[in-house]
Amino acid sequence: MSSGKRDIIIQTAQQLFHQSGMGAVTMEEIARVAGMGKSTMYYYFKSKEEIFNAALEVEINDIVLMTIKAISSKDTLPEQLLAFAMVKYEMSRKRKALYKVTETGMDSETLSKYIDIKKANHHQYLIKEKTVMQQLLSGAIHRRELRALNKTEMDQAILIFLSSLRGINREIILHGTDLEPADTIAAFCELFYKGLR
Repeated sequence: MSSGKRDIIIQTAQQLFHQSGMGAVTMEEIARVAGMGKSTMYYYFKSKEEIFNAALEVEINDIVLMTIKAISSKDTLPEQLLAFAMVKYEMSRKRKALYKVTETGMDSETLSKYIDIKKANHHQYLIKEKTVMQQLLSGAIHRRELRALNKTEMDQAILIFLSSLRGINREIILHGTDLEPADTIAAFCELFYKGLR
């Protein structure tokens, strides 16, 4: 069986999860909308949770690719940090409503599975983000934009950048601010860069 069918299942499930929430979508509905039999779908995925996990993996990979594309056109670390941060902000902003809808209609067992899947995927996303950040910082050190960082300093810098950015995004998106988000994120990136020099 082709991976094209697997991709169709994932894309269909993503659309249905976005529209109705994970709790409201059934395996039968995914198969029907994807235009294939349940047996074909069960060949690729044994449960709705497996499909949801695969859909999250696709979204994470898309975000990482968008991040790499955004930073690859920038020449300096400050520009790269800002490009990285703005992709994260835009994706967080767009996904706020998506996650609310996705969680709609979940019973406690489904919600528990959903939270476990999100945690596992978040961990995988962090690993990918850290790799991108290591490459950015190493490139800046090589270009002599930054002083040399030992492993501990590199790990700390990456943790501080990613955690701070998540906090800023959460504050702006969930609670709002009178400040312009892009200006606030740019100010953070500049402060971070100056702190590393």
